[in-house]
Amino acid sequence: MKKLEFVLENIDPLLFAERGADNILVTTKRYIPGSAIRGALAHLYINNAHKLQNAHKDAYKDATFFELFLSGKVRFLPAYPIGCRELEQGDAFVMPLSLMRSKDKTLTVDLTAAAENKAGFKKLQGFVVKKDSKLYQIDTDAKIELHMSRSGDGERIIGSSREGNVFNYEYLEAGQLFKGAYLVDDDVAELLQKVLLELNVKVLHLGRAKSAQYGKCLYAAMPVKEAQQVALGDKFYLLAQTPYIAFGSWQRVEQAASELLGELEARLGCELAKDGLQVFAAAESIDGYVGVWQAKKQAERALSAGTLIELRLNGAVDSAKLQEALLQGLGKGTEDGFGQFVIWQPLTKPELVDKPPQKQFKNIVLSDEVKETAKRIIRERLLQEVRQQAAQDAQSGKLKINLENSNHILKRIEGLMYSDKSKSDIQNIIKGDEFKKKAKDNLRNIKYDGDELFKLLTEDKPPYHGINWLGKLHLAYSSKSELQRLIGSNAFELNADEVYREYWLWFMRHAVKLGKKEGEQ
Repeated sequence: MKKLEFVLENIDPLLFAERGADNILVTTKRYIPGSAIRGALAHLYINNAHKLQNAHKDAYKDATFFELFLSGKVRFLPAYPIGCRELEQGDAFVMPLSLMRSKDKTLTVDLTAAAENKAGFKKLQGFVVKKDSKLYQIDTDAKIELHMSRSGDGERIIGSSREGNVFNYEYLEAGQLFKGAYLVDDDVAELLQKVLLELNVKVLHLGRAKSAQYGKCLYAAMPVKEAQQVALGDKFYLLAQTPYIAFGSWQRVEQAASELLGELEARLGCELAKDGLQVFAAAESIDGYVGVWQAKKQAERALSAGTLIELRLNGAVDSAKLQEALLQGLGKGTEDGFGQFVIWQPLTKPELVDKPPQKQFKNIVLSDEVKETAKRIIRERLLQEVRQQAAQDAQSGKLKINLENSNHILKRIEGLMYSDKSKSDIQNIIKGDEFKKKAKDNLRNIKYDGDELFKLLTEDKPPYHGINWLGKLHLAYSSKSELQRLIGSNAFELNADEVYREYWLWFMRHAVKLGKKEGEQ
């Protein structure tokens, strides 16, 4: 059996609706389901059948289409978030339910290896990437956006809903990475690779509202991997990488686990222990939507991904045979990636990393043009912080304008800041003969936090004195040092004259607005 991996990067927001009773808020899964990938590729195949060799124009008469999408020989696994490119070679899966962490985040334990459940620990949730024996905890970024209904003919024409029908979409933000895979029987592995190459798959449209502003993803295939063999230890577990849907109905997780082990018994031809097993499990409802039929799938109860079931072998079982049986999938919906289990060895000292590794730039050499562009971008970002600080200060309530018709003097200062003059030149103009006594008195009558505006403009301790503009960007030290090495040590420096002009320019703009309001009152 072959494993073909790929990486998806969503350049649009993504939405895979969760089942719920709320008609106003549509929540989303935090990963890309295998059924969505299978459907998108099947759709791509049907629409481009005329370009493919030996393909029939009607998919239901096409032998290749049947082999790839209907026979069950290709299992489309979900794509789980990986956080960054540096973790592409790792294994992405749902956090095992046996992993727990102390509330102070100093200690992580795996209950499959621990003697007992410890107090003061809480269960970990989300996703994880395993690479180089380390476990990297991965989070997804999601937001909520308001939409207005335009489902009726009249609403579509006017572009709004007169009845005020609104709803909210929770979506995965753009720019995130997800790693998925196909598990392919050996006899169709080359066929799948050939079809993907002929289709030239570079973009997939996935999820809800993919014909509007959601769902566009960049697709990149990874090298083919043989399924890795894992040595069996004295004690091991089956870890559900995807939800498991049993064929029969069940009320307790032990019943579902018993059916799963019974199916595995039949494949291995040996008896497995079913009583007194350690199980870490959660249940969920699985449903979906079939675009071809324009209908929802029936909801079914399943053991959640991350479930762990202890496996005791009565007698010797070949490790390769066991893993081959697991790769075929267990239960219902294996073609959509459900029922995928891997062997989990208990971790005596799990090493959990909160943040993905920082990108390394060691071998990168940038041209002078790129360096200058990077400096301009960083400079503009720092100046934005200066402008925001000036606006906040002017609107903070500390500015007292005890002067009628204050706009004239404020506008005059604003005009000075538009020039390319240095800070000292502008201060000399304000203190010198160009500013008459009346103008200077007017500046003294305007107070900020008890200090005269004249004093703040002409002395070396303005309101922004002591602010670290770079610190406002919350940039990691390692990222700053790498960028300085690449584009120059002065990449994060702002000229004092530039800060002075930019701050007072925006301060005066907002002060004028405040002066107008006070005049109206």
